[in-house]
Amino acid sequence: MFSLKNKIVMITVFFALNINSQPYLFNVQWLNDSTGFGPYRLDKVNLNNGSITPFINLSETFYNYSLLPANDWIVIENKYCYSKIYSISDSSDYIDVPDEYGCFGGGILFSEINNKIYRFEGSYYEIEQLYSIDVSTGIVDSLFSLPYSYNQPLGNQEAFLSSGEDILYFNVADTTYPPSVNDKDFVHYFSTSSNQLIQTRRLYEFGYPNADGYLLHRGRKGKAVVESFYRNQTYDSYYRLYDFDNDSASSAYVFYQGYTTPYFTGEGEYLVLPEEIYGSNRVTRTGTFYIFDFITSDLLKTIDLPSGGKVYTFDNYPNNIYYAIDIEEPTRQIYTLKMDSIFNVLDLTSLNPSSATVNSPSFTLTVNGHGFDTLSTVYFNDTAKTTTYVSDSVLTAEISTSDISIVGNYPVWVTDQWGTSDTLYFSVLPEPPVLSSITPAIYLRPSPFGIPPSSITITATGEFFTDSSVVYFNGNAKTTTYVSDTVLTFQLTSQNLAGVSNYPVWVSNYGTNSDTLTFSVVDNLPQSITPTLQCVHNNGGGSFTAYFGYNNNNNVGVYIPVSSKNGFTPTPSDRGQPKIFLPGSYTNVFSVTYSSKTLTWTLYQSSVTANSSSTPCP
Repeated sequence: MFSLKNKIVMITVFFALNINSQPYLFNVQWLNDSTGFGPYRLDKVNLNNGSITPFINLSETFYNYSLLPANDWIVIENKYCYSKIYSISDSSDYIDVPDEYGCFGGGILFSEINNKIYRFEGSYYEIEQLYSIDVSTGIVDSLFSLPYSYNQPLGNQEAFLSSGEDILYFNVADTTYPPSVNDKDFVHYFSTSSNQLIQTRRLYEFGYPNADGYLLHRGRKGKAVVESFYRNQTYDSYYRLYDFDNDSASSAYVFYQGYTTPYFTGEGEYLVLPEEIYGSNRVTRTGTFYIFDFITSDLLKTIDLPSGGKVYTFDNYPNNIYYAIDIEEPTRQIYTLKMDSIFNVLDLTSLNPSSATVNSPSFTLTVNGHGFDTLSTVYFNDTAKTTTYVSDSVLTAEISTSDISIVGNYPVWVTDQWGTSDTLYFSVLPEPPVLSSITPAIYLRPSPFGIPPSSITITATGEFFTDSSVVYFNGNAKTTTYVSDTVLTFQLTSQNLAGVSNYPVWVSNYGTNSDTLTFSVVDNLPQSITPTLQCVHNNGGGSFTAYFGYNNNNNVGVYIPVSSKNGFTPTPSDRGQPKIFLPGSYTNVFSVTYSSKTLTWTLYQSSVTANSSSTPCP
């Protein structure tokens, strides 16, 4: 057998969260479990997400059901050949098939252009009938009778419409031929416009020369896979896609050893061969899928899934192969092999959210992009995360608190074992800064035309500050000094202090901002500030030391530069008095040694004088 190169193990089960209404499979439920017999209920199983929806109730005469290739109609067969055809999208839309046409022989197709269902009547009659059912009127027309020596088409695989739906192709075998004859299979061309057989050709004409037998598989839009097989121990087969509409080969021959059922995708770009084992009168699929380039015959990928499933294709999803295990059980597993995703380059476009605060609770990250499939896995900071497939453009991944315990930018990418996407970055931000106070919060100008100091230092107090924190004053970033995670300092220049106004102040950490406080430049304070004298110490020899404090009745710190509003007489005006006045009452804040008879400190609109009559210090 060919080399099993490029082998890839599939590990992600597909349980998508939304959204397409199709395709569906169906599951029969017994409503009377005590007997194991009817009545029954037919449930729809959504292959996109595995969810179940009740479809219709069935009587005890229910026998079987058949899906049309486009997954638009379902045929419900009852015992004694009575049947109904239901629209899958609306169970109230159905067609009662007359009793004389009730037994199905296979080859059930729906032509949207002709608005008709074509099917072959079963073997209760001596000849097989091809007939049509008009979906709008329910009128049944008998179109063609096959000779009794012909086998009817077996299921949907061996009957298909042309791309224009004006020709119905179907495969039959002339049973009068001896088993050793290899050309007993025929392809009939039936016109759906004239309702006449227009051509018959032997199937071997389309296959590999001199094979032991030929089969027709999986037709769609005028194309079908022709199998040429040999009855040897390794069951060698050649597969080719043939375009019956244009009477031309659409692919190279693909050689395969072993049992399989072929499927082609799209317009014939890929041939998908699920490995099969025959034994005890049953077929078991191993879960291994071989995907070939149907143009070059190269083996491109090998995918391993769990064994024991069934393969489904639908005309309205030509690029998908569906593989379902235990579809009738709550533990069902549904896998979708999307050729568009398997062979597309993964591409990321955005993350939602794109950032989170450090040590935030666990959350679901939505990854948007292209080329995703059920095998896709999201990696966050080099770690594979539990991933849910939503669609070929959306994945979700579960992010835990431990994943975002450190501030930084973390890479996010997607891999589906056939490739790796580009990388986006997720930002883990520090806790939003909390700005509790700024000191001072008021600047008292010395006079309307006075000259402010060249700069003053403001202290910001709060929480969750970092060495990357920046203070903003009136919308402009200021040079910020990190003191601790609760203290920052920054400078205001004389230009910042020149005009009377209220200026917003906030702190930013990596783009997250604190709430805003106000810094005010004023000519008059909201509340008074008064100087206090605690005592005077006689140093002897005409020298005295006075001890001063203050009362600030404002609820924030106030900056008053040395000036007529904060100065001493006699000169010098600056004798080391504070310029920042915290709210509250403070004693013995500073002292001044002087030798004059009196010393007066003027603060804002009040003053206090030290002299020989002042309270002496103990």
